[in-house]
Amino acid sequence: MRVVEVADDAGLDAFVRLGQDTHGGMAVPLPERTVRAWHRGRHPHPHPITLLLALDGDRPVGRAIVHRDDRLDARLGTRALVFGALEAPGPAVVDALLDDIEGRAAAAGAHELFGPAQLLPNQSGGVITAGFDERGFLDAAWNPPWLPEVLEARGMQRWYEADTWIVDVVDEDGPSVAELDAAGIRIDEVTRFGLDRGLRALLPLLNDSFALLPYFTPFSRGELRTQTAGLWLLHEPGLFLIARDEDDHPLAFVVAVLDASPVLQRSGGRMGPREAWSVAARRAELRREAVLVIQGARPDSQGKGIVSLLSRRLHANLAELGCRTLRSTPVGRQNPGSARQFSRFGGRPLHATTYYRKPLAPAAP
Repeated sequence: MRVVEVADDAGLDAFVRLGQDTHGGMAVPLPERTVRAWHRGRHPHPHPITLLLALDGDRPVGRAIVHRDDRLDARLGTRALVFGALEAPGPAVVDALLDDIEGRAAAAGAHELFGPAQLLPNQSGGVITAGFDERGFLDAAWNPPWLPEVLEARGMQRWYEADTWIVDVVDEDGPSVAELDAAGIRIDEVTRFGLDRGLRALLPLLNDSFALLPYFTPFSRGELRTQTAGLWLLHEPGLFLIARDEDDHPLAFVVAVLDASPVLQRSGGRMGPREAWSVAARRAELRREAVLVIQGARPDSQGKGIVSLLSRRLHANLAELGCRTLRSTPVGRQNPGSARQFSRFGGRPLHATTYYRKPLAPAAP
């Protein structure tokens, strides 16, 4: 078995095909347009992204990406080579890929491996370590049970453990006018036509809200635009909420979308005109399940119940849409306040997740 860099369109097509395995409907493929943009350099990431293929003879059997980022290095206090988009049918292929990646890390003077991340931990990635019988969903990982064992056998250590959550939508009235007045806020429900304005407000709010988390690197405007590409297609009224104070300053937010996992699974990660039509045609069905992509509050607005008020409004809006189930992308176990937004509605953890770090020995002189 050998590992090669993707160097042409044939290799890129093989890389994409390897990511289309949904493991019997449990995993959701990465968007194909994202993968192709990585290879062609049409992305806002400040460093090159290398796509790797593991070959058994001439047959592609596994894949990964490697890259680095000065911002993540500064955050972690290290020099890391980041790997991600990992797909392999078994431990031998993972070992072959990581042998190659560790060699690249040594050649680049990296002090450790970090991953999996696509591209950074504030975007998507991680490995699930429990909850394997629960399907994945948009922006959330799923992997076979053997993968954590393989990574840990190689000396990789868990870092920033978290949980995804699932909660039955609570059909009750949202916060009253009196409650909002007492909190000194109003809730701005971002419409589809107002998405651009809402995203402009979200960027500094998001970066401020997560600045203290150990993995977080601020989003640039281009990165947020890339991360939210296609949001309009999965948006419904009442799913993107911003709490504003009396002077109209944004204080907190929640962003949820319809869970289009079945569409991406059938298409292998493509989201073109045919898939957009499928989303429109199956809108009523897709409204039954939603994903809370992200929520937060500025540091000086945390602990004041503002996110709880937004969560109650979100549940009321979801119930009005006919939504039954809300899933959440990972919430760190170091952040119990965010987890309470689900447990108070009767939610439960779905998948245990983690990133991995592996210190590397200094290269021989």
